[in-house]
Amino acid sequence: MMIAMPKVHRCGQHGCRQMIPLGYRYCDQHYKQHYQNYLHSKETHQATRAYQYHRARQAKHYDDTIRFADDGADESTQDLAKSFGLKDSTKKAAQNIGSKMRAKFYRSKQWQSVRSAVYARDVGCCQVCGRAQARMYVDHVVPLSVCEPDQQLDLTNLWTLCGRCHNLKTKHEQKLSTDKMRRMNKQDWKEFIKF
Repeated sequence: MMIAMPKVHRCGQHGCRQMIPLGYRYCDQHYKQHYQNYLHSKETHQATRAYQYHRARQAKHYDDTIRFADDGADESTQDLAKSFGLKDSTKKAAQNIGSKMRAKFYRSKQWQSVRSAVYARDVGCCQVCGRAQARMYVDHVVPLSVCEPDQQLDLTNLWTLCGRCHNLKTKHEQKLSTDKMRRMNKQDWKEFIKF
């Protein structure tokens, strides 16, 4: 009569010579280690997914935010309303159409690649004050609302600004007329923004 030997194999950990039953992959010592690594990677993955979700919500909020004052950007809004055949009484509807068009533009793959190229060209530094911060903006010199279609993705019409300079530029844009904004160049904006 022959005694049946239990079927065993070596632990799956490299260099471990411990013999374990066939249904298991690691010995007790290495199982605990691999289980801890698994739990850590699972927590890290969940944290990464939560961060990505938060960033996507932030980006959507940024795209949906109307950044133009009602009284300062009315000319471009009225032009947009006229191009869609809308009356002046539907000015708010035209603003909504304009913000949706801007959001669509800023989500496009072309804009994403051009923005990355401009950011790399400017080495992530503000082109007015020279600061490098965590949050930088790739901005249109001639604002998107008044620039020609061929200027929207033109590298010479784009530059990197820090949050402070971007906000100052946006405030000045609200006070300027459409024609004046079309004539502004980088040097003019630097003089406007700097104290």
